[in-house]
Amino acid sequence: YLKAMTPIPSPFLVNGELTASAKRGKILFDGVAGCAACHNGKLLTDLEKYDVGTGKESEAKKEFDTPTLVEIWRTAPYLYDGRAVTIVELLKPKYNAKDLHGTTTKLTPKQKADLAEYILSQ
Repeated sequence: YLKAMTPIPSPFLVNGELTASAKRGKILFDGVAGCAACHNGKLLTDLEKYDVGTGKESEAKKEFDTPTLVEIWRTAPYLYDGRAVTIVELLKPKYNAKDLHGTTTKLTPKQKADLAEYILSQ
């Protein structure tokens, strides 16, 4: 059923195209950040489970499904319990200190903003 639905284009697109920031973010997504390793294919998910270091208390070390990034712009807040209000916040060391959820700790604030712009363009 879900595969039959047509996603609504992201409001982060301009005339249906990625912005310059989102294009830089795509390079990071596919490259150094490593997001595409798990968020891939038409649905931007490999449908696998991983411990990405975001579980807390009784959920620590728990594996979570790789969520689709399709229409992620409409699903804030993020993480399984809504702790991350924005995608940029999700990319910060607070929620990814060990780079288990993509390699983002060494990205500059500008790179994180570009990466978030790309993610929100999906």
